[in-house]
Amino acid sequence: MNNSDNAKTYRMSTGLNEFQEKLYRHLIEYKWNILGIEEPGTYKGRTYDYMFPQSYEKGYSPVLYKKLHSELDLLQNSRYRFKVHIMAYHMASSQCACINLFMPVLLDPNASEILKDAPGCPKDFMEIDRTRLYNGFCFEYWGQDIKNKPAKGLLNDHTDRAGTDADVAIAYINTEGEPCIWLIEHKLAEKEFTCCGGYHSSQNTLKNFCKSTDLNGLLKDNSQCRYTAIGYKYWDITSRHRSTYKCLDSDTQCPFLKGRNQLLALALVETGQYANAHFSVVHHRDNHSLDASMAEYRQMISPETPFTSFTNEDILRSARKHSEKLLEWAGWYEEMYITH
Repeated sequence: MNNSDNAKTYRMSTGLNEFQEKLYRHLIEYKWNILGIEEPGTYKGRTYDYMFPQSYEKGYSPVLYKKLHSELDLLQNSRYRFKVHIMAYHMASSQCACINLFMPVLLDPNASEILKDAPGCPKDFMEIDRTRLYNGFCFEYWGQDIKNKPAKGLLNDHTDRAGTDADVAIAYINTEGEPCIWLIEHKLAEKEFTCCGGYHSSQNTLKNFCKSTDLNGLLKDNSQCRYTAIGYKYWDITSRHRSTYKCLDSDTQCPFLKGRNQLLALALVETGQYANAHFSVVHHRDNHSLDASMAEYRQMISPETPFTSFTNEDILRSARKHSEKLLEWAGWYEEMYITH
């Protein structure tokens, strides 16, 4: 799609909503005018102005905050290295935006205070546990630190190409002195909170079953679920934690249509290595497309199930309040991602 604005033409994909179009135009302008990269990139044979040319894929994405490169070198040479997404060379890469938002904060000496003052922080959060993960955090976390875990992870779904993971995980000590973990899903321009890969799989010929059977029925018989067919442990874990969802509500649908990260949280606590696991979603302050799906997810889980959401601006505000060292980074992040 060639999108025109003030006599300028932007080569972007079709089907974008108003927020996405505004953000993408802003990021293209940033790519052209701040990064000085006017050459477009390609994806699946099409040319897009928000993509980088293939020549940039030899190193870190130009989207990543340059002052993080040396620390990223250390992280990527540790056991907690993460796989770079194929869309990391897209200006709106959610993976890069997640690293840009959290890594400067998590490396800061005042990180615990910054997180505690941000909406959505677990109520029992006391301080980051620097003895766990990579200095207390991990990107694309699927349980790398869990002892004696199965080869495919706690949910039996982890491969080089797929699996359930948290965009960023933060190990912390709670107010009782216990080790806990905070799993965060990061959303920049996405239209939905999350979606079910099993439901959307081209090999799933039973899509009507997914939406026509309520949760109680699925707990009794999930043999037709695509995830069960390929050996994932999703229903095994769900059946052991019925109280997580509103199981007595006959209108409650399959929970995996809305999200699977809660399962990872439950499985982590089952190992005994973490006393509690909290799940959150952080999103762009102007991305309201996620509101409906997050509201649906809240309706699906029980009131006692820990789930919170907050925005990237909430993190910026707290960082500016608690760390003078982060003021330069906060200004950079705001110029890049916050449209006005």
